Amino acid sequence: MRIRNLSAAAVLTVALGAGTLVAATPASAAPVGCRPTYPYNGAVTTYCSGGTGEHRAVCLYRDGQTVLKNFGAWAPATASSTAWCPPVSMIGGNVETRG
Repeated sequence: MRIRNLSAAAVLTVALGAGTLVAATPASAAPVGCRPTYPYNGAVTTYCSGGTGEHRAVCLYRDGQTVLKNFGAWAPATASSTAWCPPVSMIGGNVETRG
């Protein structure tokens, strides 16, 4: 009987340990290899080469002394996102990620 009790305890310990390892695995990863491009004045397009999260383009422009932002739609890592700004007042752009 003693051997059976030890075996049952060992099986329970392994099962509980395996459950802990599965619970510790992250559900998703932030996009990687993200970069903005400027196909023409007034637009920012972003693309990320990997990851499982999402990204969007952010276009920066100035209205007097105030810097404003326009946002593109959230897109999966291997798709592109585009944001638009007034061409005359555009000052740059960047990538925003979530993951």
